[in-house]
Amino acid sequence: MLKAKRITATSDELFQKVMDLYELSFPAVEKRDRADNEKLLRDERFWLLALLDDEIFVGMAGIWDAGGMLYIEHLCTSPEVRGKGYGAAALELFKATGKTVVLEIEPPEDDLTKRRQNFYLRSGFGFHPHIHRHPPYRAGDERHLLNVMSFPPPTGISTVFSLERFIEEIVANKDKKA
Repeated sequence: MLKAKRITATSDELFQKVMDLYELSFPAVEKRDRADNEKLLRDERFWLLALLDDEIFVGMAGIWDAGGMLYIEHLCTSPEVRGKGYGAAALELFKATGKTVVLEIEPPEDDLTKRRQNFYLRSGFGFHPHIHRHPPYRAGDERHLLNVMSFPPPTGISTVFSLERFIEEIVANKDKKA
């Protein structure tokens, strides 16, 4: 059974595994640097999670608790276990909180991004009809276009505006003290 273990310190034995998978799985434009990730461990709103099956590391997630909304900033499984249901099981854990679960994906332009989109659709997520440009994590990077999806599926635009405000003020705020 999948469980999520919150990482709260760099000394946690799973921290390096989580960071290695994070570095492997996401393009530079979608990642913050390691020092910024380490600072976030002290922020109660941010949950850096190791995904475990019988104590075996199978994936990671970076989640923000934004009050009535969970923002999945990053979610991935280890390459050797992809396609075995761990991503779907992780989504079920997050959906079970009863909060609106929000995430962003790249526009579906190739086989990989189309498969990713279909995965979230099969998991009950729906698209928000709003163009979203995620702010950069690193100086010199540009905003990048992402599609917003949520569970339950959207009934209005307010979730996107709440997410954008949260990302601008909290997630990508370079001046905040962690």
